[in-house]
Amino acid sequence: MTKYIGLLGGTFDPIHNGHIACADFVLRYCALDQVRLMPCHLPAHRATPGVSAAERATMVQLAISGHPGLQLERLELDKTSPSYTVDSLRLLRQREPDSQFYFIIGTDSLCSFCSWKDWQGILQLCHLLVCQRPGYRTTDGDAPALLTQYGVNSLAAMQHYAQGRILLLPNPLHDVSASQIRSQLASANAVQNTLDPAVLNYIQTQQLYQA
Repeated sequence: MTKYIGLLGGTFDPIHNGHIACADFVLRYCALDQVRLMPCHLPAHRATPGVSAAERATMVQLAISGHPGLQLERLELDKTSPSYTVDSLRLLRQREPDSQFYFIIGTDSLCSFCSWKDWQGILQLCHLLVCQRPGYRTTDGDAPALLTQYGVNSLAAMQHYAQGRILLLPNPLHDVSASQIRSQLASANAVQNTLDPAVLNYIQTQQLYQA
């Protein structure tokens, strides 16, 4: 029996309420069996995170503990080389041949998707679900050409294909970013509204993101 798995990758440095809201929305809207949050060990396109992979994984586990449909995917955490989505998807497909994967990205990533390693290979391994992000439009960058070639207008239309389609989602917008939170934590500003209480407690206990 096919399992329908969403994958939300990222540094999660730290994981915040916007990440959880996005994962929860995709889980329900797309009627997936689960959404896995997949922290990368060494991001390929960004600076190395300021806290360890183990600490970021612990924060993800804390943040999702009250969300039974969300899981931590540890695949990339033990890698010693940069994390590339196409490589991780190949491993997951080998490991779980009966699962269908839906990779979740933001509009910002869609606009630069053609710069990702073997982006065509990614579309041969999964569908793309695109969450709206404040300040980014689907008329910018790579997005128009990708949507013209691969876009579908509904989940029902996407389900006619095993992989390779792109669907824009009507998710609520959450104007929160990890970089803003790191800055607030470093200056001891209040972040209670953007972090799960267990995550905030862990950050304070471990003295992470100190100036």
